[in-house]
Amino acid sequence: MVMDSHEKILIVDDEKHVRALFERVLVKEGYQVECAASGSEAIEKLAVDSFDLVVTDLKMDGIDGLDLIRKGKRAKQDLPFILISGYGTARTAVSAAEEGADVYLMKPIDITDLKSAVKKALRK
Repeated sequence: MVMDSHEKILIVDDEKHVRALFERVLVKEGYQVECAASGSEAIEKLAVDSFDLVVTDLKMDGIDGLDLIRKGKRAKQDLPFILISGYGTARTAVSAAEEGADVYLMKPIDITDLKSAVKKALRK
């Protein structure tokens, strides 16, 4: 049985089908979910609303995932981030950790891995 959670998650990805999939999965898990189609839109949402976790893609036009983590951590230092990339290298993973990503996932994402990464990030 899935319990309704008060935890609010912001999903940031420039691919509509990815946002829709992640939203559907996380809402089914009982989380409150909002989506943003770009880093800029995410920054706007973070400025006016409170979130418990941000799940963001790395490669996006304008403000990418690493920039979003930098700016998000400046506004709320303890805000956890999950960074997702289809272009992962060891260097990218190190950069993600240095910028404050709590979890780094490679595409294609296994839904079980996403759910467990969300639980892990929210526990921190």
